[in-house]
Amino acid sequence: MRSLLDFLVRHSYVFLFLLLEILSLVLLFGFNDRQKEAFMTSANSFSGTLLEWSSGVDQFFSLRKENARLVQENTMLRDMLYELSDSQYVDQQRALSSADIVAARVVDNTIRKDDNYLTINKGSRDGLIPGMGVYNQDGVVGVVMVTGKRYSVVLPVLNGSSSISCKKKGSDSFGFLEWGGGDPYVAQLKDMPYHSAVEIGDTIVTTGFSSVFPENVPVGTVAGVERSKNGYTLKIQVNLSCDLSNLGWVYVHTRTADEEIESLYEQISD
Repeated sequence: MRSLLDFLVRHSYVFLFLLLEILSLVLLFGFNDRQKEAFMTSANSFSGTLLEWSSGVDQFFSLRKENARLVQENTMLRDMLYELSDSQYVDQQRALSSADIVAARVVDNTIRKDDNYLTINKGSRDGLIPGMGVYNQDGVVGVVMVTGKRYSVVLPVLNGSSSISCKKKGSDSFGFLEWGGGDPYVAQLKDMPYHSAVEIGDTIVTTGFSSVFPENVPVGTVAGVERSKNGYTLKIQVNLSCDLSNLGWVYVHTRTADEEIESLYEQISD
């Protein structure tokens, strides 16, 4: 205690100076409108800068959470979009439930191998089963191949075993999209009837014939057309609309096939 008193006495002039300065500032800004206005403007500018910086820091660290929220919102909107494309009348409750689409994040991916695979962070506990279609905002990615509890392996377009039913947008003629290796941005649409009116620049989309993909999911654009060796079909080069080398979030189409249709196919196979 004595040391504190000695310190205060030794620096009493400094404390007296600070006290008088504070008092003079209070009198100046408290009883003079012009000086008060100038002070408040400066104070607001300073505090505003601090708040803006603080907000920027908060936004930076919340980007991942915000991104996930936007993905879920896009999931709902895409569900509504494909419901609208299927029917003129939409069951609003079903459309808003997003029950037919699950958003997932790609955690592993390859594009330079002969047979590529990718892994997503959703599995059987999220309702995924083999055979479900995977796509993103740009177009088709692939088909779920194997599901674990929390993760799934996807057979992408860039795999020699992949074959996806596709058509020219606005047409009923269809073929099968396959990848022959090499360029990860180009695939081939095979078995399209030779009389199909397909030109360079046309848009290729999914047919929706099966439960794997909804109808009209983008696949790519026609880059070249030639007649196959058999003379009855076309071989079409397709520039893929989805860049599989740059995948973040994807959507899994979880709607299963109609049970009646499946039972009919089972009867035929039996």
